[in-house]
Amino acid sequence: MIGWLKSLLGGGARVGQLSPLEAYEKAKAGAIILDVRTPLERQEAKIPGSQALPLDRLAEEWEKLPKNKEIICQCRSGSRSAQAARFLAEKGYTVYNLAGGLLAWQRQKLPVK
Repeated sequence: MIGWLKSLLGGGARVGQLSPLEAYEKAKAGAIILDVRTPLERQEAKIPGSQALPLDRLAEEWEKLPKNKEIICQCRSGSRSAQAARFLAEKGYTVYNLAGGLLAWQRQKLPVK
């Protein structure tokens, strides 16, 4: 348990950062955008096609994610998603963090629901 807790809190693998435009292009090519925000936050706005897996459930449900696809973790500002991305990287996933999160995505005028 200590190992996953360390990785969740930032002591783990290094993860690449993607700009919103880079993430948008990767998602169009088949990457999964994984929204780690709470269900309440997702009600306010979400990236179309993104999958929800709140950070507080990641440790129990990460194995449901496909290993054969790139994953882009996303939250509101990029902090929680960076934690999630490090955790998934340690589990062997090809994963990135959306730099600046949904706020940066919206600043680039990319689609939201």
